[in-house]
Amino acid sequence: MTIEQDSPARKTVRRPRSKVQRERVLERASESSDGVGVQAFERGLEVIRAFSNEQRPLTMSEVAEITQQSRAATRRLLGTLVKLKYASTDGHSYRLTPAVLELGYAYLSSNQFWDRVQPYMQEVVAELNESSSVGVLDLPHVVYVARVASRRIVQHLSVSVGTRLPAAVSSMGRLLLAYQPRSVVAQYLKENPLQRHTPHTIVDEDAFHEALDVCRGQGWIMVNEEFEIGLRSIAVPLRDRHGNVIAAMNVGAPSSRATAEQMIAEFLPVIREAANKANHALSLG
Repeated sequence: MTIEQDSPARKTVRRPRSKVQRERVLERASESSDGVGVQAFERGLEVIRAFSNEQRPLTMSEVAEITQQSRAATRRLLGTLVKLKYASTDGHSYRLTPAVLELGYAYLSSNQFWDRVQPYMQEVVAELNESSSVGVLDLPHVVYVARVASRRIVQHLSVSVGTRLPAAVSSMGRLLLAYQPRSVVAQYLKENPLQRHTPHTIVDEDAFHEALDVCRGQGWIMVNEEFEIGLRSIAVPLRDRHGNVIAAMNVGAPSSRATAEQMIAEFLPVIREAANKANHALSLG
């Protein structure tokens, strides 16, 4: 009688992956890791931005509500910011620390605005005895990246490097909008409807577009008491070596010290000359 014996179980032998297969696996893993990292980075930036619109400490719940993130994710992100010393907490609320300024300073240093443009701003201030600034567009705001202040007080508006103002009612912001594609301006107005800050503020979109067209045609713009009563500001473009508008330079003055006619007749030639010198310096970079 023949006794059948169970045959031993066969072991599954995996063929080694080819070089192409290994590269594909590594690529998928890298993409997945990068995706997670980018998402976390974006969420971290959203937390930092949450403080930019609030001039006060925020609780974790408030940050979560502003950023539309879960409380758990917000707690981890705030904890990371505290660990990196970009934020501090008293156990109840959080606030950003001055260390955050390092991020903005890295931008200013890389673009060398201070080194190349500030001397010409100083010439403007020396001649007109009014403050001069340089700003770049970061919709929906214009951001001050350089400033030379005069010793004379300019109304109640206090600005410094890093200050953000609504682009539509800032002379620099409006000038920079004038050099944006029409579609960009349309989207901006859709997301940020024109708001009346003073009785002089332009709130009609057609009139706003017309003001931008005039600005682009003449190469300068004046905002006359549209953001704050008693404050006028005139701005001109700064260009890179290719002629692209990359920033704006302005000079502001209280209406008690300069009429609109004086701003155009006396201030505009001075700031235009300074901008021309700055444009030449920027074109060499």
